[in-house]
Parts: sequence; C-alpha cells; structure tokens
Amino acid sequence: MIVIASVPHVDTEEPIMAPALLKSVLASHNINSVALDLNIDIVNQVNVHKHKHKLLDFFYSEQRHPEVRKDIQEIIEYCSNKILSKNPTLVSLSLLVYTCQFFTRWLCASLKHKNPELRIVIGGAGIRNFVGENNLDFCHNLKKLKLIDDFIVGDADDTFVDFIRGVKDLPGVNTIQWTQVSDLNQTVYPDYDDYNFDDYTTPTIPIIDSRGCIKNCEFCDVIEYWKKYQYRTADNIWKEMLYQLDKYNVKTFSLRSSLTNGNLKEFRKLMTLMSDYNEGLDESEQISWNGYFILRNAKAHTDDLWHKIKKSNGTLLIGIESVVSDVRHGLGKTFEDEDIDWNLDLAQKYEIPIVLLIIVAYPTETLEDFEYTKQWFRERKQYAGNSVVAVSLSFASILPGTKLARKSEEYNIKRGSLPSVWLNEELNIPSKVRTQYLRDLYDICANECGFNTLTNEETLKHTEQEDNF
Repeated sequence: MIVIASVPHVDTEEPIMAPALLKSVLASHNINSVALDLNIDIVNQVNVHKHKHKLLDFFYSEQRHPEVRKDIQEIIEYCSNKILSKNPTLVSLSLLVYTCQFFTRWLCASLKHKNPELRIVIGGAGIRNFVGENNLDFCHNLKKLKLIDDFIVGDADDTFVDFIRGVKDLPGVNTIQWTQVSDLNQTVYPDYDDYNFDDYTTPTIPIIDSRGCIKNCEFCDVIEYWKKYQYRTADNIWKEMLYQLDKYNVKTFSLRSSLTNGNLKEFRKLMTLMSDYNEGLDESEQISWNGYFILRNAKAHTDDLWHKIKKSNGTLLIGIESVVSDVRHGLGKTFEDEDIDWNLDLAQKYEIPIVLLIIVAYPTETLEDFEYTKQWFRERKQYAGNSVVAVSLSFASILPGTKLARKSEEYNIKRGSLPSVWLNEELNIPSKVRTQYLRDLYDICANECGFNTLTNEETLKHTEQEDNF
C-alpha cells in the first residue's frame, strides 16, 4: 500500500490538494493508494490548544517550549501512527510550504524508527526554503541521515507513476531539473474519497485552474517555479466542478492559482457558467468560490463582469501590493490609481467580498510613500466591512531567486541572512522604522478605519532582531 500525506503545519483550514491529486494519478494506472490530509487534523488540534502559539513556535521554528513538549510528541505519534495504520510499503510526504520541513524531520524519524524498511519520498514546493533557488540541502541532509529514500522536485503529475514503479532516472527525481505538465486540461481530477469534509470549517473543493502567471512582478517567486503560464479552459474547469459537486455535495470551490482571471476570455465564460447555474436556486443550493484576482481597467473589468462575479458568489483576493503608483508600476503591477477605485466601487456595488493584499515597506518606498499609504486607507474607510472583508499586510521580503533579488545591486540593497532583513542604502530606512510603519499602518487600518486587518507576527519577530548583515 502507498500512503500519500500532507505534512503539517500549513496555516489553512481548507483541504491540501496534493495527496488527493497524486492518489488519482496512481489510480488512473490501477495503482492503489491512500490520501491523508494530516494538516487539517493538526490544525484543528492546534487551534483549540491553550498553548496554541507555543505549539506554532515548534512548527515554524522548531522551538520546543517545556509546556508543550508532551503535546509535540503526541502530535508526532498521532501522525506516524495514522500513516502506519494503513500498512504502507511506501510513504509520500507533501510539503506545501518550507516551514513544513521542521515537522517532516521528526515525522520521518518516527516512521523510520517504527518501520526501518519503509520507503519515504518527499515532494512539494516546501522541500526548498524558497522555490526560486536551487538549494536542496534539506533533501540531501535527510537522505544522508537515511530519514528519506528519495525526493521529487516540481510537478509530479507526469512522473509519479513511473517513480512508484521503480524508475529513478526521471525529471525532478533527486535532481533540481524538472518539467512542467504539458497540458493542464488533460490532468485527472483529485480523488477526495479519503478526506472527511466534516473536519473543515467550510467544506471546500480545491481546483487547479492555472499555473504560473501572466505578470512578471519582480518580488514574485511563482514565475521562477512555473516559468510558463498555463490555464485550463472554462469548460474543462466547469466539468470538474460539476463532477466534484455531484460526488461530494460540496458547493464551495477554491481556485488554487496565482490568478483566476489571467485568461480573461475563459474567466468570463466560467463566471457565466457559474452564475447561470446559481440562477433561481435557493442560496443554500448555490455554488461559491474564492481565488486570486488581478486588477484591470474598466474596459476589461466591466460592470457586467462584476455582476456575474456576484451571481457566482465569488470571493476575491486582490494583490494591490502598493497604493503608490510609481512603486506599484516599478514592481510589475501596471494598473492605475483610478483602476483600483473602479474595482473597489464595483465590488461594493455588488457586495462582493474582497481581500486586499498589501506589501508593506517595499524596498523602493520612501518615508513620504509611507505617509501617502496611511492617508490612502483613511480616505477609503468606507469600504471597511463593506466589500473589503480584510486587508492583509505583509512585510516586504526579498526572496532568493527572484528578479528583485537579482536587482538588489541596482537598487543599492544590502541583504541579510533572512528575506525580511535588508536595507536600501540609498533610502536608508532601517528595519526598526519599517517595522514601526507596519504597526502604525495596522493600527490605522484596524482601529481608525475599521478594516479587518491581518499581518504576520512571525515576520515581525525576525525583523525586530535588528538589521543583521
């Protein structure tokens, strides 16, 4: 038996797709397997724990507080026992984010201790610290310690079957070189039969609608991972939605991509299909969806399109990144100030929930830009809770392998040991000033303007260690 499992901890209460997709890939070749979403099991345990943040310290930085050491051991035992209860001969562990590496070491050690003959392979974007770099030290170290047998880099859709059959000389297997799937429209539908949708706060079906991006933003590592933008047709996506809806009676879909409207023609068609389906149905019977959404001008994002998004029950995550036009254009977002307001107004008109994604203190932002951004939110507080359901503030980081990292010298940027540790030596705004700006902006958005405001305290902890070069 083959067990494919997601590795905790990923900060989501939605299903992790990879195990279900790989199970279906194997099934298409008559190979049986079990798909386990261990992440939701652990997320649910952590969320109700009285020492939640101390447990998260273990998952995010391997810090073991005395108060939770017993709980940590119980979580490791729970995960390894659940896997081994299926009597596997091979275990495939999927790491969605790099912080999964900490728990992976402990889980693999537990599995190998209990069954030394068990074969373990790891894969997923999280096996590298940053997907834009070629450092595979984590994988090689686990192999050296004999905690894993193999690792797979990149999409395994086309290689996993041959790997399971014993072929090792394949793209991405124990090597950094891998090949993108040639046609997303030919991929199999994930098989969620082993998932219990009652475990999720909002039962949701993940859908792959595209990979890569049509943009070339300098801060982004997605375009370094999937270098070619690929998309599925609206008809192809809709066919899967109907299939999954009929099979699991789950009516909410999460489009797992960097942008749902990269191909505007196909996006319009999908919105039409979804809104037509919902027409005349009681709200409880209607389908809904969420996904990332790029802004365009009024000519592209018409009133009619927004109306269809409303009828499709869409929730949009919109990467504005910076409200300062010169900064926004420089980092790769080409829409104008008036385009932001147009889209905000239409979202408000049709009561479409949106989440604004903002990069705080981008390396090219000045102190004057900081003040402009504060005032921008003050002048748009009418959207708080009224279309804008959340503002997500992310501290600016320079990810290895990105265009921004390659342009560091051009921007006069001195970089430290962490992506969040850097200094633009021309602007000379130290991290403590940028951190205070993030706190000030959070306070303005949350308390002065009434936005539901989100930020990452873990990033702040690292940044507060001062500039470490």
